[in-house]
Amino acid sequence: MTNDAQELDLRPRHVALQWYVGRTPSFTVTAADDEGTAINLTSATASMMLKDGGGTTALTLATGGQGIVITDAAGGIMTISPEAVGTGSLSPDKTYKTDLKVTLGSGVVHVFFTGTVTLSDKVTT
Repeated sequence: MTNDAQELDLRPRHVALQWYVGRTPSFTVTAADDEGTAINLTSATASMMLKDGGGTTALTLATGGQGIVITDAAGGIMTISPEAVGTGSLSPDKTYKTDLKVTLGSGVVHVFFTGTVTLSDKVTT
């Protein structure tokens, strides 16, 4: 047995997303525990916000018709569709802070990732 201190990182994973203003495709996220087992999302809600450097909310996605759909609850799969709420009002070449929060039916809250979203303007019209 060792008395060495062990470091345990309990923060959610960090992601760096790159989106095009007005042309961001949908993507899927699978909610899983540390062993890789899918977390059942039956009766769960999810939300994802983009905030600018000053902390002002620039975009909100959520279950219930706001761009996040739980597509396979038992498999822990959700589809995130930024264009369902529209990215056209966001500033290109700007970076926003984001995270994805899921509240299970039991009330347990998971933050599956934190990170940044960098927006680029389209090149070809």
